[in-house]
Amino acid sequence: ARRIVSGDIPESLKNKRLVAMDLGAMIAGAKYRGEFEDRLKAFLKEITASEGGIILFIDELHTLVGAGAAEGATDAANIMKPQLARGELRCVGATTLDEYRKHIEKDPALERRFQPVQVAEPTVEATVAILRGLKERYEVHHGVRIQDAALVAAATLSHRYITDRFLPDKAIDLVDEAASRIKMELDSKPTELDQLDRQILQLEIERTSLAKEKDAASRERLALIEKTLANLKDKSKALTAQWQNEKTAVNAVSIVQSQLEQARLELEQARRQGDLSKSAEIQYGKIPDLEKRLADVASAAEGGGNVPAAGSSKKAPPSPSRLLRQEVTTRF
Repeated sequence: ARRIVSGDIPESLKNKRLVAMDLGAMIAGAKYRGEFEDRLKAFLKEITASEGGIILFIDELHTLVGAGAAEGATDAANIMKPQLARGELRCVGATTLDEYRKHIEKDPALERRFQPVQVAEPTVEATVAILRGLKERYEVHHGVRIQDAALVAAATLSHRYITDRFLPDKAIDLVDEAASRIKMELDSKPTELDQLDRQILQLEIERTSLAKEKDAASRERLALIEKTLANLKDKSKALTAQWQNEKTAVNAVSIVQSQLEQARLELEQARRQGDLSKSAEIQYGKIPDLEKRLADVASAAEGGGNVPAAGSSKKAPPSPSRLLRQEVTTRF
């Protein structure tokens, strides 16, 4: 589908549309006999009327067998067979090897209408390349940074230890889960600050209780609590300010990443439309400015906050003890 949009296809496929068939939506709400058949026939009539201009895509192709079949009714596969046989319908389907053997192979007439193309599981190296292509989208979606070493580790370790699933799906899920975990940490109060606030709350409860006591030991303990509370509150205030600064810097990185991703999408659209003026403006003006801005705000985030103004070339010094972690590494 992407190659059709970008024009990187043979001449025979140019100006074609790829339309996905939602079989579940067609079946939904079909109460009376013949209602599903009417819907499917109307859909197929519109496709055949395009005279080859539409290529039909059916995910989970095996669901055609028996779909919509009731007592005295015809299933979707039998309705489509005549048009497939006459070549009026161009159709691409996707299914698993097990489902193909279980449903499609048992119907020789339907099997003849399709040419099986087996798609092998990609290698670890190919999976790493796929992950690198998806990296920016996941960074924008989760608002985190993902190290290249983390992508290699996700592909290698998922291939080695997750045996009930296939590449690249299991590696993509690992990266997604790791990024979402970092995102949850970014949105939550840091553990160090949370523990400090709980300690302050506990001491305040104890102080309230001791304030009612009159003996010397209680008074001595109360004085110690007052002193400890003052120190802990000062520390909590400083950590809260640091946390807010770091959150601001992290959010700034996420915003610029989104703007950069949008600019790249606009560049692709301008190239497809042949708008050379707009594509040059985006490629040589807008994108370099956003990349420079991203480097500045990323440096500020690593330094613990203080996002520089747009156009500033100042780099923030690295922070010795950051509260927030924004990067997915080989160790999450």
